[in-house]
Amino acid sequence: MSKGRLSQLLDPSLPFGDTAARNLEERLQLEPGYFDAMDAQTVAWAVQFDSLPQHLKDKWKELVALMSSEPPPE
Repeated sequence: MSKGRLSQLLDPSLPFGDTAARNLEERLQLEPGYFDAMDAQTVAWAVQFDSLPQHLKDKWKELVALMSSEPPPE
């Protein structure tokens, strides 16, 4: 996926359609309907988090574990 296409998908003024959402869910191996429950800000945050180096993701997961009674997903 190109950076331009990703930018289009994350632009809140240009919501992507159902077909694009289903295709993206399939490509990313997400549950069907994953994007239906997410607003653009949540999607943007998830994409930014995913681009973090692994050691920073691990620190965030540690923080989540400290703040919740359930362990973070692997």
